[in-house]
Amino acid sequence: MNLSFPAFLKSLPANALRLSAAAATTGIISPPLTLVLGNESADLDSMVTSITLAYSLSQTESTMAIPILNTNRSDLRLRPDCSQLLSSTLHDATLGETDLRGLTFIDDFDLPALAASARNGGLNVWLADHNAPSSGQRYLEPLVRGIIDHHVDEGRCLDAPVRVLEPVGSCATLVGGMLRETSEEIHPALAKMILAPIVLDTSNLSDKQGGRATVKDRAVASWLLPQVRWSTNVANITDDADTFTLEVSDMEALYRALDKLKGQTSHLSSYDLLRKDYKQWEVLDANGLAWQVGISSVGMRMPKWLARDGRK
Repeated sequence: MNLSFPAFLKSLPANALRLSAAAATTGIISPPLTLVLGNESADLDSMVTSITLAYSLSQTESTMAIPILNTNRSDLRLRPDCSQLLSSTLHDATLGETDLRGLTFIDDFDLPALAASARNGGLNVWLADHNAPSSGQRYLEPLVRGIIDHHVDEGRCLDAPVRVLEPVGSCATLVGGMLRETSEEIHPALAKMILAPIVLDTSNLSDKQGGRATVKDRAVASWLLPQVRWSTNVANITDDADTFTLEVSDMEALYRALDKLKGQTSHLSSYDLLRKDYKQWEVLDANGLAWQVGISSVGMRMPKWLARDGRK
């Protein structure tokens, strides 16, 4: 299926309606559906990877792949770096014809019902930026056909025909590498979208001690850079700026803007801060009892947090 990136984005709203309709059926789903599911932290890397992997699969498979952003639609406000990058990308790629309402979030349809209706076939799941469904989505394991990830292998979904797990700085690097193998050039908006999590996750491809950038991250970024349509005559972004634009003139400015956006927390309550980057696992103790274990990562120093919200 030779599909341009703008045409792929414009097709997403219609495919979202197919999801809801398929969830209400029983038996074999026809035509088959392919879902690309990002991880439950739903950070920039996860969202971008799910969208770009779905686009890549739609280029090579006979069915359209649908990216699923693994967070509630209302929770996108927790991630201003994601909302601004996706809004910018959709606007630039489709000349404003498509907006965020065309994307599919995890609460836009009944995923358990869809999985149950596909017991006899018709549903393929690809995991982006994780290699095993979260404990709440474990029912998807038998449906997993492909994995593209850069985390430690959890040793599940071993029957998936495609399992690409490489320890690179950003999962977007792996999908960017896939596109590079099949296309000499990609749409400028797509190039910018893939580059964004790469520079954000690797601290602008820093080679300082503790940096996450690998040779592959740098190679894919070097391929993307000349394809991005950078803006001209853009005012410099200062460290104390309250608002930021992703209409930037170079890669460093893109990194600085995304880094500041990611760190914006003034609009979030303590509850929102704790759930913004929350991950949960099910672990078994020595007696075989299942425990739900969760970890929150909060990008704010404790004294500042206490001063803002009080010890209560």
